[in-house]
Amino acid sequence: MSDEPFTLDQLYRAIEQHLLGNLSGIKAVTAWPNIKDRIALPAVFIDMAEMEPGQDTGTGETTLICKFEARIIVDPIRPQHCQEAAHLAAQLAVLLRMQTWGVAVEPAEFVQAMQDWTKPELDGYVVWLVEWTHQIYLGVEQWPWSDELPEVPEAGGFPVKVVLVPEDSP
Repeated sequence: MSDEPFTLDQLYRAIEQHLLGNLSGIKAVTAWPNIKDRIALPAVFIDMAEMEPGQDTGTGETTLICKFEARIIVDPIRPQHCQEAAHLAAQLAVLLRMQTWGVAVEPAEFVQAMQDWTKPELDGYVVWLVEWTHQIYLGVEQWPWSDELPEVPEAGGFPVKVVLVPEDSP
């Protein structure tokens, strides 16, 4: 168990660093961008679009299924700008396979990639939207032992060892 609980900021930093180092030709990757700032293109903007409850693990942490969006933005003045945006979206879809970004989250699950016209502030650019989900665990783990109960139960005055077995084990 880590001394510090997992945070969304850790996840955003890990995604930013990984995409910047692994998407060819990308000049900037930023979470929750300030559109008023000048950003070199092509760029990737990362947002979290929604959170839904995940399956409770019984540890005291809150389990969430988070949908992430990455907008790939390409300058329409660039040669072959439409192809470049689509190729970058495909590269990102490939990078998402089993991706945890080196932090304590469940592997990414690719949802879809498509052209995007939903952000008026990005009108005039070529934009592709890539969506994926991660199941994450937030809060402090209250029960750090995954295979033991908090106290030793007794049966007939004798201690009994109880081992928890996940439902999906054979």
